[in-house]
Amino acid sequence: MSSVIGKGGNVALGGGRLHVTVAPAGIDLSVLCVRDHGKVGDDSDFVFYNQPVSPDGAVRLTDGAISIDLPSVGAVTDRLVVAASVDNGVFGGIPLAVRITEDGGLAHDLPITGLSSETTVILGEVYRRANSWKLRNVAQGYATGLAGLATDFGISVDDEPHSANTAAAQHCASFGTPPDPYQAAPQRFPSPPAPPAASTSGSPPDPRAAQAFSPTSSPQGIPPQTPPPGVNFSKGAVTLTKNAPPVLLEKSPVIRLRVAWASGTDYEAYALVVLNTGEVVHVATFDAKDTPANPQYRDLVRHLGDRGRGHVRSGGGQAEEIIEVRFAPEIVAIVPVAYSAINNGTGSFFKYRVSLAIENGADQVVIPADQAKKSSWIFTCVPGIVYNRPEGVLIERLELYSKRFSEFRPAAFLRPDGRVEVKMDKGPINQFKADRT
Repeated sequence: MSSVIGKGGNVALGGGRLHVTVAPAGIDLSVLCVRDHGKVGDDSDFVFYNQPVSPDGAVRLTDGAISIDLPSVGAVTDRLVVAASVDNGVFGGIPLAVRITEDGGLAHDLPITGLSSETTVILGEVYRRANSWKLRNVAQGYATGLAGLATDFGISVDDEPHSANTAAAQHCASFGTPPDPYQAAPQRFPSPPAPPAASTSGSPPDPRAAQAFSPTSSPQGIPPQTPPPGVNFSKGAVTLTKNAPPVLLEKSPVIRLRVAWASGTDYEAYALVVLNTGEVVHVATFDAKDTPANPQYRDLVRHLGDRGRGHVRSGGGQAEEIIEVRFAPEIVAIVPVAYSAINNGTGSFFKYRVSLAIENGADQVVIPADQAKKSSWIFTCVPGIVYNRPEGVLIERLELYSKRFSEFRPAAFLRPDGRVEVKMDKGPINQFKADRT
């Protein structure tokens, strides 16, 4: 059972647990725990992608959705302001579907209308009234983004400009040695910070960890720099771990897909290009049955060949293959594939730390094959899928593996709803490995 709450309307809630979801995927959700004076108590009262749990534990952001346990909300919290934001594009071109579901299955749909140039919008608020809880549809947009919303509610925002993933941008331009895909957010300050630990949850790494300066001495007794205060909204390098929600990356003229691995073995990368007609084009440097080698699709998708191969036999480095994409409206999605190549000896995707990185020249999204079995006889992995959307490049983790000893490629199917379904071992068989012993 569901109800529709128009803009400005409200409804009484049962007072149990709430579940908040927003479509399409890739929208960032946040919650401000506001007190009776209209502001937060401190920065910890802001739940967002870098701070996914409220101080009282009642509000949690998990897998791109919000859960709110109303009985656990602290007594100092007067209302919970639920907002959504996008890194790129504006809400005027995005049809939002907002649903708030209560325990027992009762759902409330909040139509969000009248948006144009806003990059952040308050969807609704859950507030106290006479010892009970109510829900209101607010639908108020912010052209100043998430930082503008946070500031209005008393959040201290770090407004010092930082270049997102400068190291990755330089690497894209030079095609030098690839950055370690298992390292978290890039360095953003002149002094060398201690490297943060890799992300182990579905949430993107906390960029504040990358801002911790190492204690270095300064000339003439000048105290070392300290990072600027306040909340920082920069995502920088994002690692999509198991069960992580999709990520929206800004669409640049050229997107690069890097399949990387620890050298000492050899892998091949190829791509399934899904067109809006439903046709699937294989961009690969080697043949499959009835599918000849084709290193590019028009001037839009191009395999750049071996890059940074390093010492394959002796190891001691990282190797990669790169597929360069120029998105056009006819391309719905790209399905990158990693394949263990001819005479590569033994060694699993897990052992050689295979990963997929998607880069736009400034930011990077990494999907590690860290859930791989340790079998040396699984030859094919699909780390994720890269969608071409009007609002940006939507990246979804899949991490699918072929059956043992299977040489069949995966197959991709365009569904009527615009999503792409990937089925392992359903494509043509590779005509590549010469040594089948």
